[in-house]
Amino acid sequence: MPPVSCDQIDAVMADHDFFGGVEAKARAALIEQGTVREVEAGTILFHRGDAYRGFYLLLEGAVHIYRLSSEGRMLVLHVIRPAESFAEVPLFEERTDPGYPATAEALEDSALLFFPADRFLEFVDAHPRTALHMLGQMARRLRAAVRQLDAISLRDVQERLAQRLVEQVPTVSDDPDTAPTVTLDVPKSVLAAELGTVPETLSRALRSLEEKDLIQSEPSEIALTDVRGLRRMTCDD
Repeated sequence: MPPVSCDQIDAVMADHDFFGGVEAKARAALIEQGTVREVEAGTILFHRGDAYRGFYLLLEGAVHIYRLSSEGRMLVLHVIRPAESFAEVPLFEERTDPGYPATAEALEDSALLFFPADRFLEFVDAHPRTALHMLGQMARRLRAAVRQLDAISLRDVQERLAQRLVEQVPTVSDDPDTAPTVTLDVPKSVLAAELGTVPETLSRALRSLEEKDLIQSEPSEIALTDVRGLRRMTCDD
């Protein structure tokens, strides 16, 4: 992976929910506070319970955030993609020794910008509106977590899968001329964990949707052959 330049970092930050609202001069100063870290796929960035040191902005690659049950079952809380940050919540905890609430692992070779907690809080003191942008992003993630919990609690795996697929093509009509394609940018094992199931059950759900002529599944992509039918599966009535 080639070295990440300051211009690349600034371009990623400009697309970020709250860094994008920071003026360019202040953003440049903030970049100087961060440290670029390049990791290989499978690298654990932190474990659940590790002492909190700071948070990350993903520049390239992919990272998943997960927790393990006592039986070893993985629940993927979020898959982080470029221009997204993660592990900010402990910044605002009142505890003197907060820890990371989940584990973060690189899904592929990745480049990240790490912000030490103390330095970033100094930046927030000087730029208080940054905290408002950050809280807005946290609120959106909370809503997404609630939707994920509702889906796991109230829908079966086929319905959850259909919902995930149609969410990837929100602007496509019910009857497109060409079947839209969803590229799988994470392993199917991770997709299964995101949906609150196991790979074997996900495979059965994919086969069932194919048998209903709703999709055509390939190893790295899924063609949505019946968008209307998939959307009908996600309706509550």
